[in-house]
Amino acid sequence: MPRFTLLPADSFDLDRHDWASNEQRLIDASVQQQGGVALVHCGCDGIVVPRSYRHKPSFAAARAALAADGLPVHIRLSGGGVVPQSPATVNLQLAYPARATHPAVAAEQHYRHLCALLQKLFAAFAIPTDYHSVPGSFCDGRFNLTVGGRKIAGTAQYWQRRAAPPQHTVLASAVIIAADAGALTARANRLEAALHSPQRYRPDSTTAIADYAAANAEAVAATLRDLLQNGAATWPET
Repeated sequence: MPRFTLLPADSFDLDRHDWASNEQRLIDASVQQQGGVALVHCGCDGIVVPRSYRHKPSFAAARAALAADGLPVHIRLSGGGVVPQSPATVNLQLAYPARATHPAVAAEQHYRHLCALLQKLFAAFAIPTDYHSVPGSFCDGRFNLTVGGRKIAGTAQYWQRRAAPPQHTVLASAVIIAADAGALTARANRLEAALHSPQRYRPDSTTAIADYAAANAEAVAATLRDLLQNGAATWPET
């Protein structure tokens, strides 16, 4: 089975490249290596949004106001919604080749592979998880990892077509809530308020690893890196 090459955490460098450019660099690394690359890094204070948010009428003003208060708003390649970041979040990015004539149809299999890896991570902390939508959570989706009906991690995919279809590179991402779930939800709500949006996320819709185990974000990231180095993650070859 194919295995991922684990890249150093500082490969994702927001001092030199914006969020989407860092993601593109991972995709390019996968293409150059003709295989899968993986990156695990703890978050920094900020908020990440899909490109669609750029078209909201108040986005530029909201982004400037939050940045002035130490909360930069980053734009990512994948779709979805608002994803708050802090040192209490752990980011996983996997970039790998895939052949698919219809990526929208193939995406579910790839999500299930990603969720299987995340469930191994949570099992290492004796946290049983499922995956499903959690109404009221930030960036809700069918493949949230959940504990007792509350979101503990979110997932996303971005497919980039290579020169000759059906060849693509998949960027599969996850944000794991290691601690401070309520503060992260408040951060997401802060952006929505700055955008004059009626959308608000429920604090009781999310939870964190720290609510169940004595582990901080660095410990979570280290465990995830160990899983990747030990071959716990693969990707669909079709």
